[in-house]
Amino acid sequence: MPPTPVFPEFYRALNARDPFPWQRRLAEHVAATEQWPADVGVPTGLGKTACLDIAVWWLASQADRQPADRAAPTRIWWVVNRRLLVDSTADHAERIARVLGDPDAANLVGRDREVVASIAHRLRSLSADPGGSPLEVIRLRGGVASRTPADPSQPAVLLCTLPMYGSRLLFRGYGSNQRLRVVDAAMAGTDSLVLLDEAHLAPHLRASLPALAACTPHAEATLGQARSNPKIASLTATGDAADGQRFDLDDEDRAHPVVRQRLDAAKPLDLRVETGDSAKRLADAALNLLQQAPRPAACVVFTNTPKTARETFDRLGKLLPEGAAELLLLTGLTREREAEQVRARILNPEHGMAAARAMAAGRQRHLVVVATQTLEVGADIDAEYLVTEACGVRALTQRLGRLNRLGRFPHARAAYVHLPPPKPQRGRKAADPNLWPVYGCEPASVLERLREARDPEGSVSLSPRAVTEVLGPPRDLRGRAPEILPGILWEWTKTTTPPEGEAPVEPYFSGIAGPQYSVSLIWRVHVPEDGERLWPRATDREAVDVPLAEVRAVLGDDEFRRLAFDGVTVETTSG
Repeated sequence: MPPTPVFPEFYRALNARDPFPWQRRLAEHVAATEQWPADVGVPTGLGKTACLDIAVWWLASQADRQPADRAAPTRIWWVVNRRLLVDSTADHAERIARVLGDPDAANLVGRDREVVASIAHRLRSLSADPGGSPLEVIRLRGGVASRTPADPSQPAVLLCTLPMYGSRLLFRGYGSNQRLRVVDAAMAGTDSLVLLDEAHLAPHLRASLPALAACTPHAEATLGQARSNPKIASLTATGDAADGQRFDLDDEDRAHPVVRQRLDAAKPLDLRVETGDSAKRLADAALNLLQQAPRPAACVVFTNTPKTARETFDRLGKLLPEGAAELLLLTGLTREREAEQVRARILNPEHGMAAARAMAAGRQRHLVVVATQTLEVGADIDAEYLVTEACGVRALTQRLGRLNRLGRFPHARAAYVHLPPPKPQRGRKAADPNLWPVYGCEPASVLERLREARDPEGSVSLSPRAVTEVLGPPRDLRGRAPEILPGILWEWTKTTTPPEGEAPVEPYFSGIAGPQYSVSLIWRVHVPEDGERLWPRATDREAVDVPLAEVRAVLGDDEFRRLAFDGVTVETTSG
């Protein structure tokens, strides 16, 4: 078997550039200690997606070991809390797989080709089919249909949301039929490295993994102790300073010219304390920033709910002069087939706002994207202007990561629009005057910190180097999750005939206060009757995940059709 190339060579061959010092140092740390740090606390914009490259390289480096001696897991799970971002990161994973599968098609020559071919050969040696693909990439988008690696020995990257992974780990995989639930649980719970992108979105999942191991103290370590249970690493720019085993930048990173440029990227923020309609204020703030632009520019507007996003989008469409801007809307309620088109426009290398877009590429008109949290984590975009609705520390830090991401725009500017919490709708219980949707009471403390940090001109400097000091530690409440007990786990393992009244799995990875109950909705012109088959078969690209409470609010007790466990047959149910 060929020797393992060092990580910088592999990274350079894949990405046509050298890794940052922290990326090289993390690879060396993982290889030397044979484990990942609990937290990779690197600021946004500095290439945390390279953790996929590191995980693949580490697995290849241990391919010549005996199974019981290997510490590197065969499956790499990339878990996020936003469905649309699964697809964004998957693009990078699929490019790695393509280059490994055919270095010649990637136009690699010389040492680069030799390095990639060596890694590919080592990965293939792990699979039961040495002639197959060196790396499989699977996207798990929603609950309509899904798949799992056909061969458990096949090196694989699986990208999914928190509910998709958590439900599989607990034997109730969304989109998985009853026969495959135990297989999916094995794929998620053994021989797996779990990379949690922005792990503050999944504190209960992190806590549940040790609890699951404690429920089965006498289980045999069939793959050796290192790979019998999932290993988890948090990738977060907004972790708590008190977190142990935190991997962060060092002096070498800060001295690196590219890292230094991104850490000091200009991100002045104007504080706008307003009253009235939130969509109107957000649209006005975006229009004000665009009027300051020296040339056609890219602007992103963050809202906290899909409803506000739609209203802001509609209002901007009326305010902007005809032909002055391309206006896009992206929320979690966007079907994959439409979301794919919107993402393609946002990441277009010539007319979009991708971070890789050439500085010399001019624009004929403004590009304005109105989005919810779907763009605040993991999206590699670089906007010149940003408007955000009031939010928490973590969300604001992430949203600012989409502004002047690479430090190329000295004219970059942001606006933070703070309004009082919305009044309750007629007939509903009065809202707490100190609670905002999604972020609770945290926007009040964010407003206070921003006011204290204003300069004489009224703006706040929030470069990545300064943002933590200005905003302070996050003040969000993580809430509680129920404790996993052996009896509950035993009920979940009965996948063929689930016990009546069994505990739902969602609160164990989403928390008691806000379990993420959702359903996947599709629309068809022809819907067959009970017992008939739906054709063509349903796909995730035509589905949209909607909170169950919202579906019930609209449908009430009306009857509608759903897919049975076989994923094909239609049956009638009520709202």
